[in-house]
Amino acid sequence: MRKKEQVIYYGQKLRSARLKAAIGTQKELAEKTGIPANIISDLERGKRRMSPSWARRIAEVLGGEWTDYAD
Repeated sequence: MRKKEQVIYYGQKLRSARLKAAIGTQKELAEKTGIPANIISDLERGKRRMSPSWARRIAEVLGGEWTDYAD
């Protein structure tokens, strides 16, 4: 159960950072990062683990270090 809680935490952190950056939709973040919207959705819901390459692309758009988004 501990691992699932950690994955959910990172998903919530990603969603919060997206909204703070005034990117209102997952689709918009997908367009800016080149990551498919269904993957962004899965990441925010904790259904998929963040890869380092996705984390780097997300950090370029949302700011911060890529390790902020990696689990």
